[in-house]
Amino acid sequence: MALLEREQWLDALRHCPAGRVVLVSGEAGIGKTALVRAFCDGLTRLVLWGSCDALRTPQPLGPLHDIARQATGELAAAMAAESPRHAMFTAFLDQLTVREAVAVVEDAHWADEATLDLLMFTARRISTTRGLLVITYRDDEVGSDHSLRAVLGALATDRSVLRIRLSPLSAAAVATLVGPDGPDAAELHARAGGNPFFVTEVLADPDRRVPETVRDAVLARAAGLRPAERDALNSVAVFPGYAPAPLVQAPRTDVDGCVDAGMLIRDGTRILFRHELARLAIEESITSARKTELHERALADLTRWGSDPARLVYHAEEAGDAAAVLVHAGAAARRASAVGAHRQAADHYAQALRFADGISPRRHAELLERHGEACAHAGRSAAAVLSSRRAIECWREEGDQEREAALMAYCSYYLWNQGRNAEAHAMVRQALALAERLPEGPGLVAAYTWSAYLLMLARDIPGAVRTGSHAAVLAERFGEQTLLARALNAVGSAQWSVEPDLAEQTMLRSLQAAHAANDDGAVGSAMVNLGSAAGEVRRYDLAEHWLREAMKWCSDRDLDDVRSYATAWLARCLFERGEWSAAEAMVEQVGATECTPSRIVALTVLGRLRTRQGEPDAADILDEASSLAEQTGDLQRLWPVAAGRAELACLSGQQPDSGLSESYETAVRLGIGWAIGELGQWLQPEPGVVHLAAAPPYRMNPVEAARAWDELGCPYESAMALAQSPDHLREALRGFEGLGARPAADQVARRMRDLGIRTPRRSTLAHPNGLTAREADVLTLLRFGLRNSEIADRLRIAEKTAGHHVSSILAKLGVRSRQEAARHGEIAERT
Repeated sequence: MALLEREQWLDALRHCPAGRVVLVSGEAGIGKTALVRAFCDGLTRLVLWGSCDALRTPQPLGPLHDIARQATGELAAAMAAESPRHAMFTAFLDQLTVREAVAVVEDAHWADEATLDLLMFTARRISTTRGLLVITYRDDEVGSDHSLRAVLGALATDRSVLRIRLSPLSAAAVATLVGPDGPDAAELHARAGGNPFFVTEVLADPDRRVPETVRDAVLARAAGLRPAERDALNSVAVFPGYAPAPLVQAPRTDVDGCVDAGMLIRDGTRILFRHELARLAIEESITSARKTELHERALADLTRWGSDPARLVYHAEEAGDAAAVLVHAGAAARRASAVGAHRQAADHYAQALRFADGISPRRHAELLERHGEACAHAGRSAAAVLSSRRAIECWREEGDQEREAALMAYCSYYLWNQGRNAEAHAMVRQALALAERLPEGPGLVAAYTWSAYLLMLARDIPGAVRTGSHAAVLAERFGEQTLLARALNAVGSAQWSVEPDLAEQTMLRSLQAAHAANDDGAVGSAMVNLGSAAGEVRRYDLAEHWLREAMKWCSDRDLDDVRSYATAWLARCLFERGEWSAAEAMVEQVGATECTPSRIVALTVLGRLRTRQGEPDAADILDEASSLAEQTGDLQRLWPVAAGRAELACLSGQQPDSGLSESYETAVRLGIGWAIGELGQWLQPEPGVVHLAAAPPYRMNPVEAARAWDELGCPYESAMALAQSPDHLREALRGFEGLGARPAADQVARRMRDLGIRTPRRSTLAHPNGLTAREADVLTLLRFGLRNSEIADRLRIAEKTAGHHVSSILAKLGVRSRQEAARHGEIAERT
């Protein structure tokens, strides 16, 4: 069929400069592949084509394997040798650089995590090449929490990206396809929704009733094939993505009959359907017995070929071959872990566990333990806890107390990640009690290590240092490098509160030990704790360096929990340094996560930012953060939330709640100076009375404190200090207005008027109707008739937050509808 209503996009592709990314999106069957093939068919330069497969657990770097088979030189060699990911990615980029190639990655909505990392890596560097990267995906299957969103979000502000979103065909285009002797074009357009795939499938079998679904259309066309051809079609249908031609269990003539009928495509040594939906429709129509037989054949043939374990385990599961699933799922999981695709590893271990009936209890325990570890790396804390607890029971039944104690210790950390701190501490105490009854060994090392870690997180500084130091000695004695890294991490993280210079040295030793152990998770943890602990004591340059390093390291290796925590903490550092727009954008990058600490930090930053900007949703956000923090009972979670709620109360003319004094008392008991100072400033029984253990800036007079805050890089705190001195209210006002901190600026201005001090002319921050800067932005968008969801997209905020802004605008303007508000905004601008 001719490409109709695609001429402008084909022309855009042909004139797209080198060194660019092209995103081609649209619903299934909209013609993305047809457009890209039409573009590539007219090229003289090298075209490298790779596809993502619709496997339950995709093969890591599947498209890159496809491309490597078409490429030469270092890329083919790197893939064949299963080199480290960075080497593979660099070799791929070199293909684009040296050979000026066009690389096409199809169906990125099915991409595995490693492939998404490849796309991100290439997109960031392609401008230095003469190549072109074309990515196709189904936008109707990419929701807000889809893993592809990270790539799309990273490219959102890149104006060099060519974005092609294909729309359904018009009624006129369908009429052209139908022709004068075809069925009613208007009816076909309405029933097919203008989808080219639907339309062409229906037109390919005009003698039958027009089907309403893709399945009906595909099966209607398949009904016209000879029985032998239909059997060939079935043989191909059991292979997701494509079938290697030599493995199709059918004579070539029958396969060619399907190709001639338009059901299949022969692409070199690959046989594939014109569309994955067509393959699924055929596969579902195969009888159960025949489908099992076809998968058994595919498994046997692919095994002889030495195919990727991810493909083998798919066919093994479909064939119901439990023994093969156990073998290939384990191999696929280990291979996925090796390239940092921990989500795929967790899925493969889950596949194995579904077929674990009848295996030995010891092997079952090992599978459960590995599944728990992979889930923990992939940010699936709940699943990690569940599998680990089942494994603990297995080890207990086996009488292996060493493994039982060690896994209980690890599981305590998984529980902490879920915010279940009381359970975490109880479990690590059980692990320690059990391990201390055994001869010294790995179980005791693990118990001491994770006990120290939880003590550090609870800010029991002496306990963490004492227990962690003992764990480190034991870890070195037994050659447990990973546990040595974790023990030193606990000690170093604790030392920041009392000996920050020594803490950095200890943390660098932890990082070195983690690298020596080749433990990606321990490396990421050392980096993020270096950053977060430095940030907690206001050493921002060091903090931001390590937090960004942690984000990069963890993003490349599917370490989602650690990545989200590093991102949330970087948002906190940016917020405290007055970089509020950057902080808000960083909070958005935290995304959906099961890691409760990450959620608490992100919500606290956002709530405090909204408080200082005078936004209406600040209280709701801080309430949610407080609810989560109270479940943990840890000072490091309770302290920032309590300070944020106290500040909101102060700016609203209210009294802080009891949570402030309780958190302050905990900080004093634990001797955490920065917490004592920040919480104490809202609780001072008398002006100038400050606890001696408070951090230095809180113990200084206003001018000295402001200077200290400036040196640390905290402009809001500097303005707060100046606001305590009647002689420096003008400077405080300028500081608050420069940040966009309306509530604090208004408070200072009122105090100046009460003291008879003439207030300077307010900056352009002031809105005649008292709108915040963000509300003014929303009002501008209301003038264009945008809905809350569209406003949220434009401003990169939550839809609920956009709704809060609209309600606040209506109240402040004294109007009843969005239309009235929009008219009010237009009048204000003209005047």
